[in-house]
Amino acid sequence: MDLRDEHWQKLRPLLLGGDNDPGASGRDNRLFLRAVLWVVSRRTKWSAPPPAFGRWQTSYVRFMRWNQADVWRQMAQQMSEEGELLEMLNAIVAFGDGYTQRAAQRRVNKYNKTAYNAMLSAAVPPRRGVSGEEKANTDGNWIWQLTHK
Repeated sequence: MDLRDEHWQKLRPLLLGGDNDPGASGRDNRLFLRAVLWVVSRRTKWSAPPPAFGRWQTSYVRFMRWNQADVWRQMAQQMSEEGELLEMLNAIVAFGDGYTQRAAQRRVNKYNKTAYNAMLSAAVPPRRGVSGEEKANTDGNWIWQLTHK
């Protein structure tokens, strides 16, 4: 998947962070879109694109922000008449949905782990301290050593 000039001309007005948008603007929206398409088409890590695409961290963060704001899906809906371009945007949407699902699963796993650990700590009775004299009296008792550690 590569972004041809005809695709770029159709997408350019829809992209956030352009020269006419208020606030911060993306340095090169076309380069960013090409980086996203490179990662999506190869199903690779965000750190894998060649340096020609710029800093991968910048592309990743921007991709995730647009994904959370549902920008990719909105762009795909607006390009419903464009066959090849719609196919590229739908691939980006599916890739972003995968990230969203994995993030949701990580939150569930973290909650379950926290709840499980809280349940375990509530179920374990507190240990009582053993004085030095009591320990000295029981050094030879192997049953006491197994049950009172």
